[in-house]
Amino acid sequence: MDEVMANKDILDATQDAVLNAASSVADVLENTAEEFGGAAEPFYMEAEFWVGAAFVLVVLALARPVGKAVLGLLRARGEGIAKRIAEAVNLKEEAQRLKAEYERKFRGAEKEAAETLKRSEREIEALKKDTLARLEADMQKREQEVKMHLEMAQAAAVDAVAASAADLTMAAVRKILTDKLDDADYDRMIDEAINEI
Repeated sequence: MDEVMANKDILDATQDAVLNAASSVADVLENTAEEFGGAAEPFYMEAEFWVGAAFVLVVLALARPVGKAVLGLLRARGEGIAKRIAEAVNLKEEAQRLKAEYERKFRGAEKEAAETLKRSEREIEALKKDTLARLEADMQKREQEVKMHLEMAQAAAVDAVAASAADLTMAAVRKILTDKLDDADYDRMIDEAINEI
């Protein structure tokens, strides 16, 4: 409403200025006529008057539509500027919202990366302990296998030595017996062994 009143005030001021200009033109024409010839014909009989009057009428006739057109153009330009300012404000708010969102996402990504790193470190540590435990168990198992093979080898060696010693002892006893015993003693020992069985 204030804008309509302002537009009307502008148009009224324009019309007043045109009327004042027309009156000034008429005064100038009268003064000029008086200077050139004293008493001249009445002013309305001169061509200059009608040119001035036509000019004033044309200006008055065009003042309102031209004023409206100019005001419409100014209003449209003002609305366009206001619209662009509103869009700029909206874009700024959107940019600030996006910035805040991306900062929040960045902080979340940093936190997630730190958690992933900690989890990976825990998994590596657990895998390391598990691998060391399996390696230690495998080493103990192999050590027991080696001990068992050693014990078996020792037992086999002891058995082999015992068997060899028994064979050697038997061979030595046979030799001693065959060298020192005669056939009668030999027969008697066989009979005693048979009786014991």
